[in-house]
Amino acid sequence: MSFGHVVATVALIAGVVLDVFAALGLIVMRDAFDRLHYVGLAGYGALLVAVAILVRESWSLIGDKALLTGALLLMIGPVLVHTTARSLRTRECGDWREGIKDRVEDPQ
Repeated sequence: MSFGHVVATVALIAGVVLDVFAALGLIVMRDAFDRLHYVGLAGYGALLVAVAILVRESWSLIGDKALLTGALLLMIGPVLVHTTARSLRTRECGDWREGIKDRVEDPQ
């Protein structure tokens, strides 16, 4: 077993474990805001799986696509979590701009 196989196996196992923890967190947590923390964790698991594929397949078409997909998931994941949390807060508490309109006095 070469060094590349060991690195790929460790990265694959770590990525799968992170994704399993993220899925378990979605099942166990009661509040939607708590669940979002675990959704953000899943992006790192996807990146580790992509790194394992890249190490195993080297810089081939498969490895390049895996790395690109993992990097995109890592970049887009926090944006989706933030957008979802903001929409949940708006649904529960209302829009934050409505409070500003009430406080601003009309100068006329």
